[in-house]
Amino acid sequence: MHRPLKYFLVWIALACLIQVAWAADTHVPERSAPLMFGVLNQQSPIQTAERWNPILRYLTKKTGIPLHLKIGATVKQTDAMMGREEFDLAFTNHNFQSEFDGKYKVLVRWAGNPIHGALVVHEDSKARSLSDLQGKTVGFPSAEAFVAYAVPMVALKDARVSVMQKFAGSQDGALAQLKARQVEAAAVNTRFLEQYAKREHLRYRIIFQSEPFHELPIVVHPRVAAERVAALKQALLELAQDPSAADICAERCTGFEMTEEHEYDNVRRVYRMIGK
Repeated sequence: MHRPLKYFLVWIALACLIQVAWAADTHVPERSAPLMFGVLNQQSPIQTAERWNPILRYLTKKTGIPLHLKIGATVKQTDAMMGREEFDLAFTNHNFQSEFDGKYKVLVRWAGNPIHGALVVHEDSKARSLSDLQGKTVGFPSAEAFVAYAVPMVALKDARVSVMQKFAGSQDGALAQLKARQVEAAAVNTRFLEQYAKREHLRYRIIFQSEPFHELPIVVHPRVAAERVAALKQALLELAQDPSAADICAERCTGFEMTEEHEYDNVRRVYRMIGK
């Protein structure tokens, strides 16, 4: 990539993130102390801004509480910010790792059916089980992914199967590697798999599918005042039924639903099994 183009794309990404913070302040008195809202790096900065800007703007307008998006350049940087307790709220499941567990409490979770981790191969692949992947190259989004790395790696470990890992940076990237036959299998979450396969006409076969895991939660730091927590929780739960949020739900969000700490015990268990 030419250097001027690279710098231009970086500038656009930063501009989108700044727009989130600016938009979140709309209609809010300047005297209100803003809350820092962290988001796990699942998508590019631009996609993250496009997804969360409308949600943060809605919450701010509904509750009068300004919310500023704050993320690191990488998953590790975002996790480090969480470890330093820089976020007041965050959309993540990395808080269930031993290093961070207990610093934040679940508030609500992204609505929708549970997701599964999966290892998939081409429809015409000879691989029919995990044992057939012994010594093969498997595509993963990153070593920080939960459903698309930690979960399948535990399954491979339990099956005593060793593979060569090839990181693609995203789940779409891992599936693109599979489609191009650069890897024998790809690790993804089933929802991304269905979306990608439909969009890119990928014909695949699942050779491993995990137990169900709940969608990512929004977690909150104990320092946030109880009345603010209550107001934000109510607004999040009402988002999907609010006519004024129809555009948000139609394009970017299925809404949020109630959840409890114990419903993420299986996430904690997987993290412990891989030493996190």
